Amino acid sequence: MPDLMFLLGLSGSITASILFFPQVWASYRTKRTKDLSWAVILIGIINGAIWTVYGLLKADMFIYATNSMIVIATSMLLMLKRKYG
Repeated sequence: MPDLMFLLGLSGSITASILFFPQVWASYRTKRTKDLSWAVILIGIINGAIWTVYGLLKADMFIYATNSMIVIATSMLLMLKRKYG
């Protein structure tokens, strides 16, 4: 059975990874992104990229996997914002 630290790391990674996907889905479905902030999207991409590199350098799967998903989700928001914003 996995230990508590692993379960906490996994739970945190899953919840952080899916954080932006509801907004991606809503933006795609409604074709509306006017209210999304360019700054938040760009900072999200930069932040996720920095944490991904940090996680890779530390060989910490929870850090790099989570933040890779955040980069993907915020990049999707960026594309939707460019298309519909």
